[in-house]
Amino acid sequence: MQEQARLPCVEIRNLVKKFPGVIAVNHINLKVKHGEVFSLLGPSGCGKTTTLRILAGLETADEGEVLIEGEVINDVPPYRRDCNLVFQNLALFPHMTVEENLAYGLERKRVPKSEIRKRVGEMLEFMQLNGMESRYTVQLSGGQQQRVALGRSLVLKPKLLLLDEPLAALDRKLRKDMQVELKRIQKEVGITFFYVTHDQKVALAISDTIAVMREGKLEQVASPEEIYDTPRTRFVADFMGATNIFPGKVIARGGGEIQLETESGLKIVALADKASNNKTITGVCVHPERINVLPTGPDVETENQFNGRIVGMIYQGDFVELKIHLLSRKKDVSVTAHLDARLSRKDSFAVGQEVTIQWDRDGSSTLHG
Repeated sequence: MQEQARLPCVEIRNLVKKFPGVIAVNHINLKVKHGEVFSLLGPSGCGKTTTLRILAGLETADEGEVLIEGEVINDVPPYRRDCNLVFQNLALFPHMTVEENLAYGLERKRVPKSEIRKRVGEMLEFMQLNGMESRYTVQLSGGQQQRVALGRSLVLKPKLLLLDEPLAALDRKLRKDMQVELKRIQKEVGITFFYVTHDQKVALAISDTIAVMREGKLEQVASPEEIYDTPRTRFVADFMGATNIFPGKVIARGGGEIQLETESGLKIVALADKASNNKTITGVCVHPERINVLPTGPDVETENQFNGRIVGMIYQGDFVELKIHLLSRKKDVSVTAHLDARLSRKDSFAVGQEVTIQWDRDGSSTLHG
């Protein structure tokens, strides 16, 4: 039993899936711990849903192995895998009531009727659906339908719950509310969630671990904090919203720092990445919210401090996005900064105004490849 507890809930070994003219999944390896929310994140067409379908048994792998708790399940049919799938469109039965939807899987497994009533009753209470058991799913709100879909899978007590972008169709507020609900539900039931999404904010909000996928390969697997704060590659940085990406090469290193010269002639100081040498570092990135903007600046440029002119402003509610064109560069360079909306009004920033931007050396992240 102790030996089984040390095994990952899910392990994927050298997985390959090909379709005509494309390798959808290209030799990926990953492990998912018990009781965590693991998100597979990436743009449309990167192979994440194909990976999920292979886990569910709806697609067959061309190469590699899929294991649940150490057992290879490649040849196990979907209905015998100890996992359940919540689809993007929820796939609820419109001709059935909430209670009948929740009981459906248990009835298929021929669970005794008394046990079905008990477990469905518990799930109605847990999912906050009491009083709605006799309603048809078309009579429910989007959030209530989400809870029925989750409850229908969780009532079966699987080892693994697979979720294929179940929040994608919800409006912004409901999607945010359901993120909180998902996290609550997962922590209370303790079941491992394998969540597929293209939404960076959802992945950051609910995940314990995120794997960023691109063109069938995994770019980086790490905690949400690491993925956002220290992206390893230019693709991950760009995909996670680090709009300020400066390609360049390392010209100096020492004291735990590097100095990088960009293609446009900027000299940027950043914390050194101990795990890599100078040749593997291809640039740095800085998130917009890490950049300080001063109404006026000194004539002398210092560490990570540059003069520029505001060429665009977009109000985003809680922040204002500034597009700043840097002055006196070999090439045109624009930087994006996010400012607290109250701060921007206080300092009366305006398009055409000359400003100074600055960020701390630990506010940037080195990129590789």
